[in-house]
Amino acid sequence: MIEPNQAWTIADAVDLYEVQRWGKDYFSVGENGHLFVHPDRRRDRGIDLKELVDRLQLRGLDLPILLRFNGVLKDRMREINDCFSKAILDHGYKGKYSCVYPIKVNQQREVVEKIIEYGRPYGFGLEAGSKPELMAVVAMTSPETPIVCNGFKDDEFIEMAMLAQKMGRTVIPVVEKYTELELCLKYAEKVGVRPNIGMRVKLASRGSGRWQSSGGYRSKFGLTVAEVLQALKELESRGMADCFKLLHFHLGSQITNIRQVKGAVNEAVRVYVDLSKRGAGLTYLDVGGGLGVDYDGS
Repeated sequence: MIEPNQAWTIADAVDLYEVQRWGKDYFSVGENGHLFVHPDRRRDRGIDLKELVDRLQLRGLDLPILLRFNGVLKDRMREINDCFSKAILDHGYKGKYSCVYPIKVNQQREVVEKIIEYGRPYGFGLEAGSKPELMAVVAMTSPETPIVCNGFKDDEFIEMAMLAQKMGRTVIPVVEKYTELELCLKYAEKVGVRPNIGMRVKLASRGSGRWQSSGGYRSKFGLTVAEVLQALKELESRGMADCFKLLHFHLGSQITNIRQVKGAVNEAVRVYVDLSKRGAGLTYLDVGGGLGVDYDGS
């Protein structure tokens, strides 16, 4: 505790704001007491935010000012990919990892463009959860960028996804209720494409916390295992079992116990293998719910 008559020091500021705890080497407090940002986490290369703002004001810009450091975004994407690459190597996994960024998180064009640019070497993709988002994503991406469509899907959304595939985009609408499968088949025939179809399955495994209701058998989203099998039979009857490309599950968000994730993945893999043996052309296992974060500091 600082006494009222005690001079405030830089060390006091560092202790109070705990920059080292949350800054993850991207932020630090300099010897002059100013906050520095290190986009590539190199201590010898930093930007004095106080001096930067002062210079911007001298150029006639008024506060508040939004500052975007693309280097931080690039470094975070690299680290995500490196973490999965290391895990894949350590465990002898034969598949690949592809991060899919939901643009609802930040829809600003400058951010999405950089995610596409920095993620291209890693095979990163984008997720669209609405018709406007799908239109934006299709306009910004190249054919090799995976596009996953989640959320509510009406006729226009599905038709737009099929048209995007007709244009050469890699689009996978994820079926969350059986009527969406019917729409996919209807508009695939209308547009003249063999669709890439994903399905969201309800698992017995559940997450915990505020969003646990989005997982488990009682979730209002997704198909039961029986419905997925029925959907596969429907595709087989049309000679389209190979169009079933992706199996998706969503355990919930803000999960603090890694055991729940492991349990759900084990269950999902068993479903994936069984569907593959039955003739599904599965290529992707889509693990929803975002990356695990230390939400409670434990």
